[in-house]
Amino acid sequence: MPRPGPALLLCLLLLSLPEPAAAESLLQLPTPQNVTIYSYNYQNLLTWAPVKVDNGSVLYTVQYSTPISYLPTVANARSPRGHEQNRVAYKCWEEINCTNITKTECNFTNPDIKSIWTITLRVRAELGQVKSDWVETNTFVADQNTTIGPPVIVNVDSTHDSLFLNFLHTVKEDTLQYLVRYWEESTNKQHETEWTKNTRIGLLNLKQLTMYCFQIRAKVNVLDDNIGPLSETNCHKTAASDAMRAGFVVVIFVAATVTVVILAIVCFLFIQKFHQVVKYWFQPPFKIPPHIEEYLEDPEMPVLEELQNNCAEEDPWDSLSVVSNAAGSQALIRDTLNTNVHSDSRSIESEKT
Repeated sequence: MPRPGPALLLCLLLLSLPEPAAAESLLQLPTPQNVTIYSYNYQNLLTWAPVKVDNGSVLYTVQYSTPISYLPTVANARSPRGHEQNRVAYKCWEEINCTNITKTECNFTNPDIKSIWTITLRVRAELGQVKSDWVETNTFVADQNTTIGPPVIVNVDSTHDSLFLNFLHTVKEDTLQYLVRYWEESTNKQHETEWTKNTRIGLLNLKQLTMYCFQIRAKVNVLDDNIGPLSETNCHKTAASDAMRAGFVVVIFVAATVTVVILAIVCFLFIQKFHQVVKYWFQPPFKIPPHIEEYLEDPEMPVLEELQNNCAEEDPWDSLSVVSNAAGSQALIRDTLNTNVHSDSRSIESEKT
């Protein structure tokens, strides 16, 4: 038969010590009341009502027990039959990070306490040498008793016939699984996906350009499934298909073309109806310069002659000859020569006279 370990022998020794009699304790504190365990996403908290005293500050101590251990009784230790039939249960209480505290709560989230363990907690009040009795809780198994909150939506990818939900959970446990409940916003007919460990779930065979609402929940996949509450409702719309997008482009193009044609017709009719007004806007009436207007009023004024003389004096000019072809150029040369001959003869005659 294997011998008990040192830790278990120490528990047996402590349990064998006699408890002090009630008569030996002249004073005793009242026990803490309303001892309750709260657990959300494996964050475990033990709370209780404060113990009220007239003087002093009450301290509290919390302990937890590991799973119950069984040992055969000494009388039947050598008997094979008694070894299986007569066994005694022992609880070993261990300290946690809640010894002599003033708060009326204890966070007993501890990696040393496995989530699959069945544990029991107890708390008592202390005031100097005066102590209260221990108050034990019911058994607690984190995997079964914690409340698993819903995951957090990261983003939603939309196609013309599906929605893909991407989410994360604050709890990093391999036993977590997820389910999505979804429905069309305009109806009350709900659908559910299968439980899965994937943090990306696709809602398939949906209608395009339709609003769908959904909720997500998580569960701990243990012997007795611990299913958490549903998340808040989120709604997303599916996208349009490629054919519908092409149809939208055609409709927009046709609408733009019709709009441009209508605007052109309206502008044409407006111009036809208000021709004089439009002409006045774009081509104001011509105004005669003042000096021309004075000449028109009094034709005897030598204004036009002065303008002609000024123009003749101030505006220099050069002669320009344009030659189009060979025949024309020869005729032009002959004319030029004839003109020069005539001019020379005229100049000689003028000299003689």
